[in-house]
Amino acid sequence: MAETKEIMKKMCVIGGAAVGKTSLIRRFVVDKFDDKYILTIGTKTSKKILTFKDGATNVSLKLMIWDILGQKNFPKLKESAYKGTNGAFIVVDLSRRETLYTFEGWLLSLFKVSGEIPIVVLANKSDLKSEIEKEEIDNLVKDYGFPYYITSAKTGKNVNEAFHTLGKMMLKPWKEEKIGPQLEISQVYEDKLGIETDPERKLTALEVEDMIMARYCELLEDPDYAMAIIREQIKKSDVNFKYPTPEGLEKIVDHLINAASDHVEKDRLNKEKREYLNLIRKIG
Repeated sequence: MAETKEIMKKMCVIGGAAVGKTSLIRRFVVDKFDDKYILTIGTKTSKKILTFKDGATNVSLKLMIWDILGQKNFPKLKESAYKGTNGAFIVVDLSRRETLYTFEGWLLSLFKVSGEIPIVVLANKSDLKSEIEKEEIDNLVKDYGFPYYITSAKTGKNVNEAFHTLGKMMLKPWKEEKIGPQLEISQVYEDKLGIETDPERKLTALEVEDMIMARYCELLEDPDYAMAIIREQIKKSDVNFKYPTPEGLEKIVDHLINAASDHVEKDRLNKEKREYLNLIRKIG
């Protein structure tokens, strides 16, 4: 009887808002499509097992698939979600040319945290009229040596193939498999990525919301569980996630602290709350 080797890997699906990340994951995991746009708050995770043959060994690969929010205003939360990632999809929307221009920003923000890992680029929504030529995608990925697929979450075109390709790539040392030049991580500059926390600089409400969520994930030491609580408490506080106000953030903080009271020691929780409120006071 052939030996079965069980492996677990974490992958992220990243790209701008409304490029179809959640729909691609849904198509792969449950083979369904929903064209209603759902704003992803923070991160969501799904699980799927792939099986491969490696010589005489059967490989059972458990994919932990992280759906990362596409809004550009949450760099700290994204950095927290990227930790421990073994591979990723970067998704662009064929029907919106501007999503092509954000590709490198997503790539660099990921590599800054994860180091150089396997990447597959998905040019999604091939069922719609395209604003992007295939040659443009060829040119986009060739310098990095990334494979890419033209996909449609609606029809299922190339979705399974893309996931299987990334799964196989994550089972091998990436630097041995990669074709094309290697990206130097030293090229990633802080002024292009993320927000510096200059103590004298006023913050926006979105920056503070991002920082609070990232800190809360670290506080609970389980980003997946923390994000589930954050989504629930944002709904309870009836605050607009995309357009928060200082008052709304204070409501969210109260809900988050109460939700963590059974998991975190009281003194630490009180200190954390003070830090959150200090951040809110820096909103200008």
